[in-house]
Amino acid sequence: MTKNKISKFLLYAAIALVFSLSGITHGKISIFEPLQPSVAASTSTIPSTANAPWPVFQRIDALSFSSRFGLNTVWGGYNERSENPFSVGYTGQSQELTNAANGNYAIYNNLDLGSGVEALMLRVSLDSGTNSVEVRLDSLNGPVVGTCTINNTGLQTYRTVPCPLNSNLAKNTPNNDTRNLVIKFTGSNSNMRFNWFAFWAKDTVQKIDDIQKIQPDQVNKGAPIIPISGRPVRTQNLLPDSSETLARSYRLWSPAKTGECPKWMHDTYWTKAEDGKVYPTWHPPVDFNPETNMYCTYGHEHGDDPRSSEVFNIVGMPAFGYVSEQQEVNSPSHARHEDHFGHKVLVANNWYMYNAKNTSLKTTCDVTIKLHMGSHSPDALTNTAHEMFVGGKCDGEEPFNLKHFALFGKAGQFKEPETSLCSLFVVAGISPNPIDQPLDGVHRAIPTKECFVRGTQKEQLAGVFDRSREFWLTGFAGGSFYFNLKNPSRFFDSSSATKISRTVDTCYNSSHPMSKSLLCQEVLAAGSKVTWDDPRSPFRGTVNSNSHFSALAFADSPNSVIYTDAYGKNAKTAPDSSQGITFKQIVPVKAFHYKVDGHASLIPVGDYSAYGKNGVRAPN
Repeated sequence: MTKNKISKFLLYAAIALVFSLSGITHGKISIFEPLQPSVAASTSTIPSTANAPWPVFQRIDALSFSSRFGLNTVWGGYNERSENPFSVGYTGQSQELTNAANGNYAIYNNLDLGSGVEALMLRVSLDSGTNSVEVRLDSLNGPVVGTCTINNTGLQTYRTVPCPLNSNLAKNTPNNDTRNLVIKFTGSNSNMRFNWFAFWAKDTVQKIDDIQKIQPDQVNKGAPIIPISGRPVRTQNLLPDSSETLARSYRLWSPAKTGECPKWMHDTYWTKAEDGKVYPTWHPPVDFNPETNMYCTYGHEHGDDPRSSEVFNIVGMPAFGYVSEQQEVNSPSHARHEDHFGHKVLVANNWYMYNAKNTSLKTTCDVTIKLHMGSHSPDALTNTAHEMFVGGKCDGEEPFNLKHFALFGKAGQFKEPETSLCSLFVVAGISPNPIDQPLDGVHRAIPTKECFVRGTQKEQLAGVFDRSREFWLTGFAGGSFYFNLKNPSRFFDSSSATKISRTVDTCYNSSHPMSKSLLCQEVLAAGSKVTWDDPRSPFRGTVNSNSHFSALAFADSPNSVIYTDAYGKNAKTAPDSSQGITFKQIVPVKAFHYKVDGHASLIPVGDYSAYGKNGVRAPN
């Protein structure tokens, strides 16, 4: 914000302790400088680097070779931007290697292959015929660890293809030293182009502060990443005392995959709400496990760190499930419960807005949003009520902090993605719970089996990405709030007993339009079969794209504290339990109405799986 910068900085520093103003790492880690596990000065602090036992994705530009023979550098196809399939930030036109044939090769040094690589993904273009590839370990005369045949991709057409490796050989040394790979092109068609290669590997060395999220700045800046390294290691002393009263939403999560953190570590992230109960709250997606002396993943993420907000002193740590808990206490027959995974935080610092009555008057506002937006289960197909918090402050105005259920259209139904040949409303075939959720807000747009396959094959292929995303729209704090998710793990399927099917399974159906997509090409080239809850699945509900809000508007209020029902309606200056008006809201006493338009309203696109590096997976 524009005022009180010094005091805000001091407050922020006190909250964060160690704060990185840049926050996001924009550059690539050079493959010529392998990471090594840190030797912590004390086992009580989190090391900056350590082993990560879950599958980690690594993508290497073909031009990152340490040496090459016979290969030439050329500009790639103008539309070949496959190294950034979710369009997180800007991707320029690529440069590639050509003349990829006749024994020509490139050597890539210091690759962290961890405990073994099942397959390389090769991004290539081959205009006709077939070519072959040979992969050797360490040197040109080293053991062959894989061979593969490259089929014709078509003129100026690229494809990600698998090259299976012997994972018993293609791994780090017994001392966990990195290895070199030689990619040798043994076919005869010199027109083949090579853009990049990638692979998944467990037990690699990672830098914990680089794998929280990826969110390049756009018109607005993404919420900064507060470093984890150097912080105290989690201990069981951080668990709530046995005398504390626990909310229903606390202790819902348990680990289910290799490399996930112990349950007790997850339970050390809690906050006490106004009702005096213990609730789960935001935590980083990865942590350091003192039982193994390695990093561990929680397998899910909750968006931005609330402490990165410039109004953290107003909003604090969010109590996940607080509204649901109060609703159950005050009206058990109308209880609404949501899972732990779907709670997401979005931080908007220094949003430039204008006065709705006089557009020449400008201001800046800081806002923190917490929404439950589950993208893996049938819940959102039928339930319109989802817990939402919006808190913040605009320059020269009083603070606000609202907590209630947001409504996203009509219960019992949802809408198809808003794109060509779709946009129909769909009856979910599942009873809402509770059954009497009010009608308000706008909609929840969710992918459907039918929408994917409407139109000609050309129309299906052209629209597959727009047909696979979710777009939720509601009214809150006097404005419209839009939430856009690029990679949900589910879509509606009326023929399924659960009414959902898994997006990743479409990759294995060659007649489905999604199977031709960049994401599915990577799935098919990953090695062993990828399931819906595998960290290797790109459909993990982590890519938040162009979420935004249009306005903040408040009427004059006789008091800065008012009370509403669970849906933010029927405001009164005192609670009235007989009408369910028991939810405390903080509002400005003096009215204001600020708006924001276009790109100025957008939260920058972010991938909270850090490009598949932090072990986040569905359900998320």
